[in-house]
Amino acid sequence: MTTPRWLSAVAGLATLLTSLLATPIATAADLPAVIRLGGQGAGFGKPYGTGLIGTLQAKGFLEEEFRKDNVKVEWTFFNGTGPAINEALANGLLDFANYGGLPNIVGKAGGLRTRILVSYGVGTIYVAARKDAPIASIADLKGRKVAVAKGTINHLSMNRLLLQNGLTEKDVQLVSLTASDQPPALTSGDVDAAFGTLNLLSLRDQGVVRIVADTRGPAQPASFFGALTVIETFADKYPEATRRVVKAYVKAAHWASLEENRGELIDLWSLSGTPRAVLAEELDGQDLKQRNTPLIDTFYRGQYEEAVRFALDNRLIRNSIDLDAWIDPAHLDAALKELGLESFWTPRTADGKPRA
Repeated sequence: MTTPRWLSAVAGLATLLTSLLATPIATAADLPAVIRLGGQGAGFGKPYGTGLIGTLQAKGFLEEEFRKDNVKVEWTFFNGTGPAINEALANGLLDFANYGGLPNIVGKAGGLRTRILVSYGVGTIYVAARKDAPIASIADLKGRKVAVAKGTINHLSMNRLLLQNGLTEKDVQLVSLTASDQPPALTSGDVDAAFGTLNLLSLRDQGVVRIVADTRGPAQPASFFGALTVIETFADKYPEATRRVVKAYVKAAHWASLEENRGELIDLWSLSGTPRAVLAEELDGQDLKQRNTPLIDTFYRGQYEEAVRFALDNRLIRNSIDLDAWIDPAHLDAALKELGLESFWTPRTADGKPRA
């Protein structure tokens, strides 16, 4: 018996409706009204970030991603870096945070329910000594008053550099000072040396200090590393928004990795207050793709494994962390595939070298 045409049409419509109902559709209700991001600033009190989070902000990739959805984006950059960001996360003031690996770990072990989404690349730590101090290398720091912001990624990098030179923290008189507090302490002679960031280059240019060591160049164990993290409750409630934030972040990393953008990249990062000449020196000769890689590769995971051990040994945390449960690369993998960037960055081996 032939099925009436009208009955076939009804059956087809019913099948279509069933399919549509079974397919999740992102609506305004699936997105937050506002996305709040925090990150490290340069310590100058300006409303601009540094590194990839600064690139993401200055280029407007995130606002562009959510413009049609009328989702507001709020930015906060902290002079107090890691500890201040952990405090903001604990007080429910941020959804995403971009900051160093050691404070990531301290926050997680302290009860912050976060997930690591993507790497923020690598950065340089500088070791500065007072100009009149008889210090020519890291080995000469033994017995000296040395400043570092404890609990930050600088602290971890300092520890690794000391070990590479046959010293430990017990061999120096450690003074905990933030980046903004280090210059006056060095100028006054209250400390003999400091482990810090680009602000020490500006102090060198003023004739106050000499740079006796740094980690410029290819990634190494003492290089800065960190992550863009998300609060679990946000990621669980808004998985679509989380995926799109990571997508925008990867766009920023890609833009910052292109050699033709080097000049503009320096301009953008100088908005934080760091002199352009200092940033140009910092990036001179550096491979932007390796510096700004967002990949969660063997080297990156190894950095976190070593950092967890350091935090335990130094009693910064009481219990270890399950990195496999903490690191969630799914959104990164999806973004790389969607943007056609699966092969753009080269994964690194355990020693930081690009995989052959």
